[in-house]
Parts: sequence; C-alpha cells; structure tokens
Amino acid sequence: MADRARRAWAAGLLGFALGGFLDGILLHQVLQWHHLLSGWIPGGTLDLERLQVWWDGLFHAAHYLVLALGLALLWGGGGAIPAGWFAIGFGAWHVLDAVVNHWALGLHRIRQDSPQPLLWDLVFFALGLAAIGLGTAWRRRPAGLARGPAALVLLLAAGGAALPARGPAFLAYAMPAEQAVLLAAMADARLAGLGDGLAVLATADAPRLRRAALALGARPAPVPLLPGQCLTGG
Repeated sequence: MADRARRAWAAGLLGFALGGFLDGILLHQVLQWHHLLSGWIPGGTLDLERLQVWWDGLFHAAHYLVLALGLALLWGGGGAIPAGWFAIGFGAWHVLDAVVNHWALGLHRIRQDSPQPLLWDLVFFALGLAAIGLGTAWRRRPAGLARGPAALVLLLAAGGAALPARGPAFLAYAMPAEQAVLLAAMADARLAGLGDGLAVLATADAPRLRRAALALGARPAPVPLLPGQCLTGG
C-alpha cells in the first residue's frame, strides 16, 4: 500500500512538472504569449525584458524541483507510473495556474495582448479539467507508464527550457537621440534604449535596420552587457 501511494505521488508530481514545462517552454518562450509576470511588470525596454526572462527562469527552476522530487520518489521502487495520477497532476497544474495566477493574482493571462483574454484562460482551464477527468477514468484501469521512458521524456522536456527564446533582434548604434528616433521610424523598429550617444533598437527585420542605419551613417556599437549600462528607457 505504501509503494502504491508513493508511485501515485510520484506520477502526480511528474505530471504537474510537465504541465509547468509545457506552459513555460511553449507559451513563454516559443509563442511568447506571456511571461510569468506580464500582468505585473510592463515590457517595452531591454532591461524590463531581461527582468521578465529572469522571472521565467525562476519559474522553470521551481518546476525542476518538483520534477526532481517526483523522480526521487520513483528511485529504487518497482512497478509502472500510474498513468491516471500522471494525467491528474498535469491537469492540476493547469487548473491551479488559471485560478491562482491568472484570476486571483493577475500575474499574467494566456494571451496577454488578446482583446478577449478570458476566452483563452477558459480554454487553458478546460484543458486542465479534461486531463483530470481523463486521469480519473484511467485510475479505474491498469494503465501505466514505464518508469524509464517516462523519466527520459520528462528530462528532455525540461531540457527544452534551455533553448533560446524566439524574439526580436537587438542592435546598437552610436548616434544622437534625434537620429535614433528617425532610424526607428525608417526601419519600423522599436527604440529599446537610449543614452550617452548610444541607441539600442529592437526589430524583427535586422537586415532592414542595418540598411537604414547605413544610409544614415550610423556607427554600429556592441549591445551593453548590463541591463542599465547605457540605457535610460525607450
């Protein structure tokens, strides 16, 4: 009985961790629909974006701990991982995230920029309920997940958090403030930082920005290593 309870807890924790990794990797990094604190911290400058990514890193680190605890509970035990409890843990993450983070605390919404954010939140919430329902049904059947393949899949999913996030390119040029504003307008770029004769621009079309900068005679400069090194806002 003790072994069954341990495997149930392990499966639930692994499912919970996988739910968090799916959110962080797919929605935070790949699609960039939101960051963990998008509802509390505005974007718009390079240093604010770095702060958002730092909090996303803490989010992933917390789920690594949950994953490690689930794997520790499996260490040295026998039998398969209960698929029902795995699905329940996966769904529990979605329900908890929707209720606590989206609605109670307002940390972020699924589609932060959507005109109907509640619709996306409800889809996310419904996914969690469906997973819990499926897991409850599976508990009545002897379905299970082999420990080795399941642990490998989870570790690979967790490792995906190390992939670089998709986003705009940041280019820096030494130029006066007036020229930087003109360059941003010419290249359809966003002025991410400005100060001490250095302008940092964010763009999805780096070649176009480089051509426009060349036309204005701007001199390329390295992007500052520290968030506030030469940036006063933008």
